[in-house]
Amino acid sequence: MFNKRVPHGTNNIWFEALSIVQDNWGNPAEMTRGISRLIRAWNRFYANFDLEAMSGCIDRNLAVLNQFRNRNINSLSEVDIPPIRNLFNDFLVSLRRVRDNRKSPVSVAKALSLIAPNFFPLWDSNIALAYGCCFYFSDSADELYIKFCHKMKLLADIVRNFVPEQDDRPLLKRIDEYNFSRYTAHWI
Repeated sequence: MFNKRVPHGTNNIWFEALSIVQDNWGNPAEMTRGISRLIRAWNRFYANFDLEAMSGCIDRNLAVLNQFRNRNINSLSEVDIPPIRNLFNDFLVSLRRVRDNRKSPVSVAKALSLIAPNFFPLWDSNIALAYGCCFYFSDSADELYIKFCHKMKLLADIVRNFVPEQDDRPLLKRIDEYNFSRYTAHWI
């Protein structure tokens, strides 16, 4: 699917986790290991989740995950909203922090990005805020993520022709790198 070259810097963690998930597709325990690798590195305050709960979530949802696995964000349609909502909420519960049951919509987006890297965009609180999808710790986190997906679909459509096709990163990953650089790290 993607070039196995692992770039330098923080992206190597995402590529390592992506490789674990994609190379072990259909094995919920190993897919969970890949998700855990990324969340432990990029969202460490929520890294202490129940691995068996996450593995069970993947197992329950594998048929739906298969439907999104090789899709592109430009194929997002209204038909996708109910399954995305269900996936998001099941992942949200399964990835909750063990010690206090706090949920992390950021962890959900990170996990989904490894499952369908061309379809599910990454976000964090700063990025969500920048795109008008803030306050996602409420009961409407799924709705805000779906809103964010629609915004990333529009953005991907706008920048698609300006981004070189030959790259080891999906377009959504490159958009996330821009979003992180601009809204989280404030490098640009």
